[in-house]
Amino acid sequence: MLMDDHRAKYVEVPGGYLHCRTVGAGRDVVLCNAGAADLRMWGSTLPWLAGAARVTTFDYRDTGLSSAGTEPYSEVEDIAAVFDAAGVTDALLVGVSDGARRALAFAHRYPERVDRVVAVGGTFGAFPEPNAEEAASRPELLALFERIAEVRAAEGLHASAAVDVDAWGSALGPDQRRLMIGLEVANSHWVTLPDEEYLGRELDPPVNTRFAELAVPVSVLVGGHDLASTRLWARRLAAQAPDAELTVLPGADHYPMLSAPAAFEAFLRALL
Repeated sequence: MLMDDHRAKYVEVPGGYLHCRTVGAGRDVVLCNAGAADLRMWGSTLPWLAGAARVTTFDYRDTGLSSAGTEPYSEVEDIAAVFDAAGVTDALLVGVSDGARRALAFAHRYPERVDRVVAVGGTFGAFPEPNAEEAASRPELLALFERIAEVRAAEGLHASAAVDVDAWGSALGPDQRRLMIGLEVANSHWVTLPDEEYLGRELDPPVNTRFAELAVPVSVLVGGHDLASTRLWARRLAAQAPDAELTVLPGADHYPMLSAPAAFEAFLRALL
């Protein structure tokens, strides 16, 4: 069931609803945002992309204008519900950060619905069977998480969001930095949700152990200023997926659509 208030669309899913929007005309592109953000992070991308494609964005459960998770649900089937509600048969699926994980999991289960995945700064948790370089990158990430928790406890959510964004978005300009801090504060429910209370489910086993099974082309994009663990995940994904290519944007960070918008636009336009 789809409801429309002229601007937003709400897609009914088991146990809740998802907020989504579709703009433009042409080839379908579906955007999956970073976990601590919502569809507003694509505000500077949509004006040019909607001139070249039909673009669908949406908020995950527990973020933006979507409902909170109240019972276990499938992240993959939520994306499928957005595809169905927007009338998307198959699409170029673009995911950034945690959105890249979700996009790849969807492509694994529904390869016939995905022309290509663009995995931007994909984050996938701890490395399974890490090599020496991957193992060495993990303490940096754990130290960041510990620092964020300390600042949140001592100074509040806005201060901890600034620490988080400054680590991941080191190449952001002042306005883009404020945007990402504001989105993290706005999505504090998701940001502060304990792992054991998060009800979304991915693949079993997870997609980070199944890159070699992906049956769709994958364009892997990572910023040269991204954290070491993310750059190593990009290399692993590009090496293990059967049809994958790795592109590094030297001037970009975890959010190249914001930190290197011209390079990101050129990259995505080439795939269209």
